[in-house]
Amino acid sequence: MGLVKILRPVLLLAFLLIPRALAQSNPTVTACGLPAQGTIVSSVTYTMNDDCALTGTLQANLASATVTINGGGHTITGGAFILFQGSNMALNLNSVTIDGGRQTRTETILVHALNANNVTFINSRSGPAVNVHSVANLTNVLLTRNLSSNYALGGNGSAVHAAAGTTHVWTNVVLRNNFGNGGAMGLRSGATLTTNGCLTLSGNVPFDVYAPAGTTWTDNSTGPCSGTIGNGDAAVISPPSLMACGLPGPGILDASATYTLRSDCQLDGVIRISEDVDIRIIGNGNTIRSSRALYHFQTAVTSSLRLENVELNGVRFFHWGDLRGQQLRLRNTVDGMILNLGEARFSNSLFEDNNASSSNGRSVLLAWGAYSNGFTSFTDSSFRNNQGGLGPLQNAGGTIELNGCVLFEDNSPADYSGAVVDNRDPDCDAEIVNPVVRILPPQSARRADRNCNPHCELPPIPKQEECDLKLGAIGVICRPRVQPPVAAVWRIRPHPDGAHLPAQGSFMLAVNQPQVEAVEEGLVACTADGRVAVRTGLAPEIRHFFEISPKYEEELKIPRRYIVFSKGPNVEGKVNHIVLDHLLDGRVFGIVSTFGGPPANECLPSETRPRPEPAPAPVYAPPVQPQAPQPDGSIIHVVRPGDTVSAIAVAYRIHQLDIIMVNQLEHMGRWIYPGQELHIREASGN
Repeated sequence: MGLVKILRPVLLLAFLLIPRALAQSNPTVTACGLPAQGTIVSSVTYTMNDDCALTGTLQANLASATVTINGGGHTITGGAFILFQGSNMALNLNSVTIDGGRQTRTETILVHALNANNVTFINSRSGPAVNVHSVANLTNVLLTRNLSSNYALGGNGSAVHAAAGTTHVWTNVVLRNNFGNGGAMGLRSGATLTTNGCLTLSGNVPFDVYAPAGTTWTDNSTGPCSGTIGNGDAAVISPPSLMACGLPGPGILDASATYTLRSDCQLDGVIRISEDVDIRIIGNGNTIRSSRALYHFQTAVTSSLRLENVELNGVRFFHWGDLRGQQLRLRNTVDGMILNLGEARFSNSLFEDNNASSSNGRSVLLAWGAYSNGFTSFTDSSFRNNQGGLGPLQNAGGTIELNGCVLFEDNSPADYSGAVVDNRDPDCDAEIVNPVVRILPPQSARRADRNCNPHCELPPIPKQEECDLKLGAIGVICRPRVQPPVAAVWRIRPHPDGAHLPAQGSFMLAVNQPQVEAVEEGLVACTADGRVAVRTGLAPEIRHFFEISPKYEEELKIPRRYIVFSKGPNVEGKVNHIVLDHLLDGRVFGIVSTFGGPPANECLPSETRPRPEPAPAPVYAPPVQPQAPQPDGSIIHVVRPGDTVSAIAVAYRIHQLDIIMVNQLEHMGRWIYPGQELHIREASGN
């Protein structure tokens, strides 16, 4: 009896010390099949019978707790912060959509291990949708429209974060339209990812998967997904359709393309350019405008965007890739036309009437070095009446470079903040008024007005140093330094007072860059006699010349606009062609001589136009033939139509500089003319 008296208080104390957890139960299930919030104290399976809106976090701190949710195709939303959290929780999700509701969270799911089957993760904001301490297995999963405001390189990922030491295995996964936070999936050093089955990566900015050194991504995927994915969603979405103006509507661009505007455009959404996609927009002088306050173009790291001859009114860029703008007018944006973390280059452009709403903002550009880039250059451009913030240009760890003729006028409070590399021409005063030129449809051109510039005005007589390209000894192409680029063909004639004086020229034809851009492939301009023509694209006989030359093998694989100047035939029936790469003021791609009729038969009057005949196999002009020595042993070469100094040098096996120096040729021999005598070798014994 005494023993019982002794044990009774001990037993009572032991009962009082029993862990309270043994007396707790899992939180009460609501009508939809899930608890609204609470702490899970034991492994449990929930079956949803309706959509569920959590009011707080479902968490589990008990070691090895397994929570299984069979969603039945329903959706889970809500939650004040993290929806599911547990450093020891194993979470199994089946046939359910996890919708973050665009609420600001560090992450939507933070658990020890995750197994997701037929699941859609959508609308996570600020932090990633998925973050695990150990293992994540995703099968038939869609991660889409997850957004983060963190843009630093090596961020946590907007859709999935893979911390050091974690393992991720994906089978049949679509990663689409996720934005920010160092990539849709951010791998940290020591993390591994294995992708199997189908895999679709589309519209993710700045990266699809950020996998730097120290991480492992083993890609066993077999191609893009099709059919349904996730919780009954479409694996493939249609690309944006073209608007009537010729620009694609808001959406994801997954394929490289060129868009030519037919009229002004209204863009009230965002166009995202996927990784490894190259987009070119030829504006033809039209306007893209928007009243939308947010960004309109978002570019992935390895994408490129080219904009030419277009006005942008209220249009903004969030940019990581390669952006090139030429002949642009950019107006009426608020808080910056471009946030640049990649590389951007602008030339012949006007930035005006842009504004910043905050004292530390910028009215035109922020060059941000968060990705060890943020490089921006401006060449021959003007900034006018841009107001507010720290000025039109703000450098925050990137690089801003000013080249050529860059002018600032009436900008407030300063022209720029932060360091710039100032390579401007100190004597420049050529302000850009409006570089955008409206281009009429090419079919409106007629033969009668193809041999003059857009205003049918004779261009000024060029300086000799501007005439840098020779069409043999029969003409030159003069390219003054103006914007938009212009090129004119002049006929070379001997000086009337003697062959020893510099040659003169007479005007034949001129074109500018907008005229070239208006023609996808074919005739741009020609003289009325058809003997001088400018075309875009390579005729078969010209392309064949390049194809048989090994040095052009790789060049021909690169997409480019070919601009071909042709003149002839001369007395030998030779036609000379100079091929320019992309721009009238660009590099010379190559020079070709062929035999044939006038380069533009279609420009001849119909009564004199030769009847078309089957095209013969291409025959190429022979090299210059050396002329016989004089009786005293000297050699004097009489220039014939089509001769060039370089070709003459090859014929006599001497260096062309010797010909230039001995004959005191001006401008490196560009102005030789038929009948001119060139001394090749002195008389014997001298």
